[in-house]
Amino acid sequence: QSNISSGSTLSATNDTLKLKITLLNSYGNQTPIFYDWSLTVLDAPAAAITPAGATTFCQGGSVILNANTGTGLTYIWYKNGNVISGATSSSYTATQSGNYTVNISNGCSATSAPVTVTVNSLPTAEAGNNQTVCAGTSVTLTASGGTTYLWNNGVTQGVPFTPTATNTYIVTVTDGNGCSNTDNVTVTVNPIP
Repeated sequence: QSNISSGSTLSATNDTLKLKITLLNSYGNQTPIFYDWSLTVLDAPAAAITPAGATTFCQGGSVILNANTGTGLTYIWYKNGNVISGATSSSYTATQSGNYTVNISNGCSATSAPVTVTVNSLPTAEAGNNQTVCAGTSVTLTASGGTTYLWNNGVTQGVPFTPTATNTYIVTVTDGNGCSNTDNVTVTVNPIP
């Protein structure tokens, strides 16, 4: 049995505590009153985020962030320390760069370690200017804006070829982050009179 004074801080487990309150009347007499007090101690929930995929991806992509689940838990998601409006479920789909955390509560609360999401922008694909040539004239298509270039219709970046008819050529430009974008150029072939 411990003596607990007013204002004391207790570290307790689930238990029934017996409190003794001593009343002092106007004559100076002390009257002890006993109360049984049921104390329920809640364990703070674990708070952790498990990404369902890569946390670095290209613009237009996303990753689902999953918090641990349990009965009676509530969730508040944050990006860079700011509350994400409406994000109150056990998972959140991130589409923007930032540091994400989740606060989980069951009456007591805990906040997860941050998960960093990085969204890489798409390259600016440039297929070049449209061209007009006479039949039998060679053409060289050279795109820019990335590190690798994949053309359709059998065209190779920077390699001359001779088109036989007017056509639109599409190039897929990929940058060093593996992000891709497309552009196109039209080559108009005029017949020789």
